[in-house]
Amino acid sequence: MEWRINKGNTKCSVCEKKFEEEEDYYSALFDEDENFTRKDFCATCWKRDALENLFSFWKTRIPKQGKPIKKFVNIGLILDIFCRLEDSENAHKKNLRYVLALYLIRKKVFKFKNLQKQEDKECIVVQYPREDKEYYVFNPNMSEEEIESLTREMSDLLEYPYTEQGILNNV
Repeated sequence: MEWRINKGNTKCSVCEKKFEEEEDYYSALFDEDENFTRKDFCATCWKRDALENLFSFWKTRIPKQGKPIKKFVNIGLILDIFCRLEDSENAHKKNLRYVLALYLIRKKVFKFKNLQKQEDKECIVVQYPREDKEYYVFNPNMSEEEIESLTREMSDLLEYPYTEQGILNNV
């Protein structure tokens, strides 16, 4: 299963107005038919409460021309998506949750606790020290290539080099 991935747009998904230099806009992930899609909205068209299947969103800004582009990963957004995928039965989303757990371990947001067998499946146990909470993540036994592919998909889906830190919003 592949997501219908589109990178950050240069215009609003609703009114098709082109985003201007230093303009704020909203990027949103939608859970549609067991797939994630991304859409971008100008401030005028952004109506969070009227959007069906809204999964998560963040506010971003078009940079000033000539200014270097700063890319960073919003750990809060990654953690939010990880938590929202907890009860999903969709195989692709389970795979994504596993990759996000590995990423959060690598970034030292989670601490690896141990491996367990649950329901005859291998499960990694991670701790989120900030909230003193443990998460159980089933290992889908993906190949390195599958993990790399999923990581690239997620990177493309969430690409938002202009996001202002600290402006993460959850549904």
